[in-house]
Amino acid sequence: MGDDALTSRDLHAVRDRFVAVNGDHPMTPKDDAYVREHFVAATPEAVTLMLEGRLPLPSYVLSDGTPMVPGAHGSLAEHAGGLDRLHDWFVAFWEDDPATGEQEWAAYLSGQYVCLRTVDPVRMKQKTERIADATEAVERLRRDPSDAVGRGLLGQAVDGVIAVPGLDALLLPMTAYDRLRFGGPTSRALWVDVPRAEFLTPVAPAWPLRTERLVLRPFVLDDADAFVDAWASEEWTSLLLSRPMNRAEVHAMVRRRTEPGDGEFFGLAVATHDGTVVGDSMLHLQGTGLSEGEIGWTILPEYAGRGYATEAARAVLEMAFVHFGLRRVVANLDARNDRSAALCERLGMRREVDKRGDFWSKGLWTSSYEYALLAEEWRAQQA
Repeated sequence: MGDDALTSRDLHAVRDRFVAVNGDHPMTPKDDAYVREHFVAATPEAVTLMLEGRLPLPSYVLSDGTPMVPGAHGSLAEHAGGLDRLHDWFVAFWEDDPATGEQEWAAYLSGQYVCLRTVDPVRMKQKTERIADATEAVERLRRDPSDAVGRGLLGQAVDGVIAVPGLDALLLPMTAYDRLRFGGPTSRALWVDVPRAEFLTPVAPAWPLRTERLVLRPFVLDDADAFVDAWASEEWTSLLLSRPMNRAEVHAMVRRRTEPGDGEFFGLAVATHDGTVVGDSMLHLQGTGLSEGEIGWTILPEYAGRGYATEAARAVLEMAFVHFGLRRVVANLDARNDRSAALCERLGMRREVDKRGDFWSKGLWTSSYEYALLAEEWRAQQA
């Protein structure tokens, strides 16, 4: 690129081209700061090539008149083997749909592809594909919030899956200026923020959950004393993830459990109807589209053998499949934990995974099981 300074005439000419495409809207100091964070000032040579129609127009023009472009502005020409080959190289990505390729080429040259973190044909196609996923997902989920295919499509569209980037990774935040020039919400607002708020932000059920003998509810600070003796026991903690804890550590653990989390983990105290705490249970929402959950439980030693863990787990499964509309729930446990394995089987869960020596825990390579239950299997049990 050349080192000559931009002339006033060039700056005015490129700004006029920019305004002709985008309209004349003010750039606020906040807009300027955002653009300087994500874009770079165009070089004099780049401005010349813009005015010749050989490189995209600026993505933004700052309030001081500086034309701003992506950091890799012009790099596609290098991939294409030169500016003269750029058009043919670009539209070849839409080989089966040349009309769309030409439309995307025009959009690329306009400089308006400011929603993407990386502006290239691959990301453009991925954005189009993910928006199509999101559109279908939202339609399905508005008809049935538990639609498993809709949850999967929306999870793929927003957060991505292995080898498929989601819109959250593809899209920049954009600015208030963008809302003015495009005349409405940004791509991120439409296809990440709104669907995430509507379908991927879990809402807790009304607490407590009540069973024949038990109450399941969020932790309170006073619950800590009930767990002190159990957590001090080497035997009781031997098959759990954490080592034994003293009184202060147990109180700190319970305090953490009372704090707001990310809304995807529900740790619950399990008590009898008279308020006696007998253990805890949890559900962690996870997987594509938050369509899967992991269940877990502990029962304090003095209350073992009374069926409390089974009763509490059944209530958590009902919450998972009915309230949250999950399609699958799993339980992961130490393979030496015979009592939890038996409980999984009483719940109708299948042992799907038997891993040998896969998990490092308390100085040992231990083995683990994963049990699972699908929504349709759970519903068949209830019939």
